Amino acid sequence: LRLAVELAETCVAGAHATESGLAPEIWHPSLGGNSGGDQVGGSARLGIRDADAFSLLRPETVESLFYLWRVTGNDKWREHGWRLFESFSRHAKLPEGGYAAVEDVRQVPVRHRDKMESFWLGETLKYLFLLFDDQVGR
Repeated sequence: LRLAVELAETCVAGAHATESGLAPEIWHPSLGGNSGGDQVGGSARLGIRDADAFSLLRPETVESLFYLWRVTGNDKWREHGWRLFESFSRHAKLPEGGYAAVEDVRQVPVRHRDKMESFWLGETLKYLFLLFDDQVGR
C-alpha cells in the first residue's frame, strides 16, 4: 500500500505542478539537477518535453485515487480528485459542450485539440463519479 500511495502522490503532484493543473502525457521526474522542467517540490523536478506536454485526459490517476480512497477511507484522495476535476472543468471543458484534449498543460489559457478520447467518458468520468458517490461502500 505504501508504494501505491507514493505513486499516486507523485502523479497528483505532477499534475498540480503544471500551469493548468493537468498532467502531461509524459513527464520525466528526477532528483536533483535541472531536468529542464517545472518545479514539483523540494529537489524533485518535473521534466516535460515539448512533444509530451499534451493531455488526453487519461483516467489512471483518478482511478488510483478512487481505489486508495476505498482502501484507506482517507478523504485526502477525494480532495485530490476534486482538485483534478476542477482543472478538467476549467481547462478541458469546451464552451459549446463536451471536453477536449489539451495541447500543452504548461500554458494557460490552453489550446484544445479537436479530439475527445472515449476513455474520458468511459473511465475518467466514471472514476470521478465513483470517487464522490456516497452510495459506494468502503
